[in-house]
Amino acid sequence: MAREEKVWEYVIEAGYTPLEDRCIIVKGAAGNLSDKIVRFFSACDVAVLQMCENELILLPFDPYWATLEKDISLVVPYSEIESVKLVNDLLNVIIDIETNTGNVRLTTQQKELSDIRLSGIYASQYAGGYKNWHAENVEATLKDLSESRGRFD
Repeated sequence: MAREEKVWEYVIEAGYTPLEDRCIIVKGAAGNLSDKIVRFFSACDVAVLQMCENELILLPFDPYWATLEKDISLVVPYSEIESVKLVNDLLNVIIDIETNTGNVRLTTQQKELSDIRLSGIYASQYAGGYKNWHAENVEATLKDLSESRGRFD
């Protein structure tokens, strides 16, 4: 639904410098089983997490049209990140980012089933052949996120 290049275009228009191949599809992470069930049936909190030169940003998708919105919903400078924890949770990975002002808890779908899950739907491109940029980017992005505290100090 969103080309990776469109993500970069919106990020640059907002005044940030995106890192190539460092964007993935995320949702807010559930706190308990009831919340997981509710979130399973809701696609309205889907966003792109884009790693930039000096910060992480979230670009939301429109809940009705599943199109990428230009409005950036969250900016986290790397200098404010105290830790990033990654936890495998069945078919997803929980991303727990602790900052000096609080926590950001997200979930992203693992690469292997991305083509048939929500992340594949939002991150598919068909121009010039099929491409799922979430599946292509998720492993390297998670690795860079987990190393972000020491790398960007």
